[in-house]
Amino acid sequence: SSSQAVTRGEFLAGLLFARGIDWSNSEEYLNNDPAGFILRSGYVTDSVNNLNENVTRREIIRWCIQSFGLEFEAKIFNDMPMTFKDAKNLSIVERGCLFVASHMNPPIVAQADFFRGHDGLTVNEMNAILERVRNASKNFNLDVVRHPLEGLELFIHREGVPTGIPSWRVSAGGIRTKAAAESIKNFFKDHGINASISGSGDFSIRTGKIDNFNIVRNLRDMLINRGISYKIMPSISNLNTSIVPKYWVMLVIDPTFWNIRPISSPEGPRSLDVLSKIAKSNYSLTAINAGFFAVTTAGRGYPIGALRINNTDFNFAISGRGCLGWNDNGEAKFGIPSRDLIENSWDDMNYIIQGGPLILNDGKISEVDEKFNSAFTSTRHPRSVIGLTDDGRWVFLIFDGRNGLHSSGATISELADVMKAAGISNALNLDGGGSTEIMVNGKFYNMPSDGYERKISYGIGAIKIK
Repeated sequence: SSSQAVTRGEFLAGLLFARGIDWSNSEEYLNNDPAGFILRSGYVTDSVNNLNENVTRREIIRWCIQSFGLEFEAKIFNDMPMTFKDAKNLSIVERGCLFVASHMNPPIVAQADFFRGHDGLTVNEMNAILERVRNASKNFNLDVVRHPLEGLELFIHREGVPTGIPSWRVSAGGIRTKAAAESIKNFFKDHGINASISGSGDFSIRTGKIDNFNIVRNLRDMLINRGISYKIMPSISNLNTSIVPKYWVMLVIDPTFWNIRPISSPEGPRSLDVLSKIAKSNYSLTAINAGFFAVTTAGRGYPIGALRINNTDFNFAISGRGCLGWNDNGEAKFGIPSRDLIENSWDDMNYIIQGGPLILNDGKISEVDEKFNSAFTSTRHPRSVIGLTDDGRWVFLIFDGRNGLHSSGATISELADVMKAAGISNALNLDGGGSTEIMVNGKFYNMPSDGYERKISYGIGAIKIK
């Protein structure tokens, strides 16, 4: 009957059909086991036992959010206020899931005074929720605005949903001895998973692609029990390219309250370090990665193109590539100067960084390719951008990518559309890929495509004016 309680297995089966995932080529399809498929695929990442037990509302909200590839969004929004007075009875993860589920468009759960997370689910309630899942699978977006500190306005946007079937890689790091690394590698091998060891001093392990998420759960539990840090990264080709996931973060910075500065480690931009440490050493709680850099065979780094920090030149310009210069008087220049122009007409700029290509110039989309090839400009990648609005506010923008569950990345043209729509008049593309990161008030708001912070040459920090 419509008031009958729903089991975990029944809800998981309904969730698979509502999400519209094609499972027709799977063994589970032949065995008529949709719940088994959605668990093996990793669209639901929880370990789910006793499928014949009644499902609870707190479980279904987690599973819906997982199936949309929204676990990262749930993580960063777990501290947001909500109307639900009983949200405190949920775990931190579940609170994040409930916020996303009630604020996404279209919502899965209506905002109300109480969520009743420990209650079961009737058939009528299940059908209503799955209908919302079905609608969101076709046309989904999430927009959240935060004001983390005075003079900072943070916009977070996610649209699109995954549609392909993922495979997975598991990596583990911080393993102190070669013997321990070999032990874990052998454990992986016993489960039919090949893995490679890298590093010295601290060792890391990375598996090949795993098609069965049940195996990933076992590896995850083993690493947790041994106290070993790990990352789980998906590999997925989305079937419906018109609704691929896209995630971007835009931070608008009021120069009345914040100074913008290139920042590097205390050893300078020819050394490499992660953005979190670079920002901390420069007393900057807010930062983005900056221009391109190279790595020497000795593991040292150096910036590519112009870099001037407080009137000190660390490197010269590359002719024909986009640059940004600014000074302590509030003046800024975006352009594509030659090396000679950098050395002469930009002398009044205390700070210069070079990236490329220039995306917007005086409100117009730049048509100069700056000798970047189409694979760089027209293929979706993780991106980082710095810009200025019409009224003189700084903008940091990142676009996550190379993660088919979370975000596919952006082309240069897509970056231009987003920034132009936001009223940004000038914008310069920075280093992207695995370097793309944004930190706001000490908290990271994006997911690096490598699964961890990459060491970089330098960043750009927002430093509070005293």
